[in-house]
This record gives sequence, C-alpha cells and structure tokens, in this order.
Amino acid sequence: DQAVIWRGPMASKALNQMIFDAAWGELDFLLIDLPPGTGDIQISLAQQVNLSGAVIVSTPQDIALLDVQKAVTMFQKANVPILGMIENMSYWTCPDCGRVDHIFGKDGVDLEAKRRDIELLGKVPLSSDLRKSCDSGVPIMISDPKSIQSETYQNISKTLLKYIEL
Repeated sequence: DQAVIWRGPMASKALNQMIFDAAWGELDFLLIDLPPGTGDIQISLAQQVNLSGAVIVSTPQDIALLDVQKAVTMFQKANVPILGMIENMSYWTCPDCGRVDHIFGKDGVDLEAKRRDIELLGKVPLSSDLRKSCDSGVPIMISDPKSIQSETYQNISKTLLKYIEL
C-alpha cells in the first residue's frame, strides 16, 4: 500500500534490469505496457532496446490524443516502427436496449490513425465483463472467449503477427 516514488533515471534502471537481467527463457514476445506519453521510460526503451515496434493505445477523446501525437512523433524520431493504433473504451452498448453510446467521443483514434497513415488495429468497447475479468485476473479471452472484446483482441493479434518476424 506504499507508493513507489522514483524519478526517471531510477525507473529507467529498473526497466533495464527487468529486460536485460531477468531470466526470461525462450520468449515469443515481450510486451511492455506503458502509461501514455513520452517520459523517461519510453525514451530509454526506444534508445536501448531493439524494438519490433510500438502499438499506440488511446481513448478517442481529444485530450488523450494529444499524448498520442507526441508518442507517435517520439517513436518515429527514434526509428521505432508504429505497428498500429488501438482505440480503447471506444463505445459502450447498453445490455438492456442495445443502444450504442460513444462516451469518450467517436472515431478519435481512427481519424488520427488515418491522418498519420497508421493502421487502426481495432476498437475495444467498454464492458463491465471486461472490467470484472481484469479485476479477477482471468483474461476475458478465457472467461468469455466469444465476447466482442475477445474477438477484437484476436483480430488485433492476428494483424500484429503479420508485422513481427518470429
């Protein structure tokens, strides 16, 4: 219940230890989920690790897309390929009436991806089942493999596999 208070260099060192000093064994992939932005971790990762690419994930609202624009530019300057973009919390469908609501705006990531000529990998809708699955530690791919979220993740994965040489 204690906060870890690290400045950029400490966080970058911890990331380096995790990547280079851990006994990972044989991996097909190592995915690193980072907070939005262009902080020390992202810059260190882009400079010190031979990355296959970056996937940019954002909600569709304008304020979130400001971080997306900076992240895309940073990764491009660091010669890290942008493999695609994902719109998270894209919409919510009422389970009772089926009405679709674009709570955080509509198509923001799609429009940004088109503007930058980057592939939109998918749109992940909001879902209480997804939230419950995450909270319980059971991936939705296991708890509800036929859900729209699971199908979206499967399609994203198939597309990414085309870009990554194994």
